[in-house]
Amino acid sequence: MIPGFPIRAFLVAAALLVIHPSMAQANELAEKFFGSYVGSGTADILATGQKEDRDLDVTIESFKEDGFTLKWITVIRGADGARTGDDVKRREVEEHFAPVKDRENLYLLASEGGLFQKSELPNPLLGEAVRWAAVRGNDMTVYSLAIGEDGGSELQVYRRTLTAKGMDITFIRLEDEAIQVRVQGKLVRTK
Repeated sequence: MIPGFPIRAFLVAAALLVIHPSMAQANELAEKFFGSYVGSGTADILATGQKEDRDLDVTIESFKEDGFTLKWITVIRGADGARTGDDVKRREVEEHFAPVKDRENLYLLASEGGLFQKSELPNPLLGEAVRWAAVRGNDMTVYSLAIGEDGGSELQVYRRTLTAKGMDITFIRLEDEAIQVRVQGKLVRTK
């Protein structure tokens, strides 16, 4: 026993380590991705044969004690490659992921809810996407699966791979197993 350290506090601390070792490990898995990244990529729209230039901005940071927040901004440049104009599109997303109990590398999109409302997970039968993340080595992959109005499926896979200077990004969107969009990009770490 450590002198001056009450036995009750020691037992509580030991119990927490036994009960939640995967939660601490979950934070360590995601922690190496924490930071801000900027760069660009190219999207291939396979149905039309079109190519789009995109500016990419990604931030990954801690969420609560053991999860992470993933924020990203995508700017789809205009037809002439310009960053301004009526045909420029901007999309900004912020999502929070919490670790799945007893699955050390898996995170589930944190359910919506607040102080006075019930937290609910998405219902894919109502067209709401189910989203989860897996961390394997230097890859953080976010999956999004939805059921369309016609009963078909849409799967989106965002893979962020750490590199010496930042991260590489790949994205695919499949509809009923056919790839519709493919994006590849390179980002540098800014902090």
